[in-house]
Amino acid sequence: MATDPVQGVQERRYDIPVERDIPAVLARLAALAPAADAPYLTVHLDWRPDGPSPGRRFGAIYVEQNAEQFLAGFAAHSPARESLDRDIERLRDYLDDEVDPAVQGIAVVARSAGGVFEVVPLGVPLANRLVTGPTPALRLLAAADEDQPTFALLAVDQRDAHLSIVTQQQTAVGIEVSGSGYPRHQQQGGWSQRRYQARADERIDAFVKGVAEETRRTITADRVKMVVLAGEEQNTRAMTEAFHQTVRDQVVGTVRVDPHADVSDLLEKALPVVERAERQREMTAVEAVREGAGPGGKATTGAVETLTALQTGQVMALIMNDDFSAPGWADFDLTLYGVGPVPAEHPAGGDAAALVPVALEEELVRLAIQLGAEIEIVKTAVPVAVDDLADIPEADAAMPRSAAATALDDLGGVGATLRFTLEGERSTADL
Repeated sequence: MATDPVQGVQERRYDIPVERDIPAVLARLAALAPAADAPYLTVHLDWRPDGPSPGRRFGAIYVEQNAEQFLAGFAAHSPARESLDRDIERLRDYLDDEVDPAVQGIAVVARSAGGVFEVVPLGVPLANRLVTGPTPALRLLAAADEDQPTFALLAVDQRDAHLSIVTQQQTAVGIEVSGSGYPRHQQQGGWSQRRYQARADERIDAFVKGVAEETRRTITADRVKMVVLAGEEQNTRAMTEAFHQTVRDQVVGTVRVDPHADVSDLLEKALPVVERAERQREMTAVEAVREGAGPGGKATTGAVETLTALQTGQVMALIMNDDFSAPGWADFDLTLYGVGPVPAEHPAGGDAAALVPVALEEELVRLAIQLGAEIEIVKTAVPVAVDDLADIPEADAAMPRSAAATALDDLGGVGATLRFTLEGERSTADL
């Protein structure tokens, strides 16, 4: 066709106030040297406005109400207390002066004794907590990253398209693709009308292919793994057929809405589609663990086998329920880890004084990040529809669990798929 149907492409990248490369932050934090004497402070905050007082944030209230009691748990003038005092003071200064109003959640890792103060602003809230440990607590940040995948939202009709790259529910990139008016309609019948329709169909087909290529280029550059389409069925179907197979494989659903609706309205429709895809991805990961479990299999189940596989570099993907918790211990000098309380004698014949207690769920995630393994934190709570709010159990009653979480419970609450197994019928080594 002589006339290019794509008249113009306008791209705009927004300076959103959230961390867009959380995996890089996690890798940097996981590489920090362990420290038992003056531990790391890890803070997670829900930075949404308090409804009755929009100027106040839930996280700020939490810090005000809990910081002093938290610090009181450490002996005065000890290295730990002195480091944490400085950390809390710096945290308060940051919260008072430096948080962008659009931020909805905050993660902070601090250790003034080591010159560490890393802030991770997010577009989604975190559960409020203050914790310390010999290493940063990275599980909640890793969960927020994989539970809120960056996705592409493409709204399209036969003449215009709008592609948004959405990170943590905020639009990071917006691309407008506009088509030409070719061919112009002539008020003639017979052969001229048929020729006009043929040219119009050619233009639409070429425009769709142009949008498909622009989408492929953009999501490749921005490392996007999910695509949601918006528009009338005939247009989204044509768009899907025009995609390269690599893009088609990433389409997780469509929404039937006016493609010219406000971006915020389109986003509201698209988010449930992405959430369903994420829940399905969790179930697929759990099924891979279940199917690969057993002697000589390509998966491990339970804390002991999974920790062993992480220490031997076998883990390809760590899969963990979001409420999994267990005690553990570590000798960071020997890079040796175990499940359960700190043993009275060193298991490897080393110095028993070097053994320190750790939160096993946090160490599993940290080791997985260091290994470059994928991490899938399975959401245990079942979403409740507005119509079902009256049926929510009392506070002390067991909440319903997702199907993926229930299946992983049967496997010990945590597992992993493996890059390789050992010879014979053994999947992991004895450490």
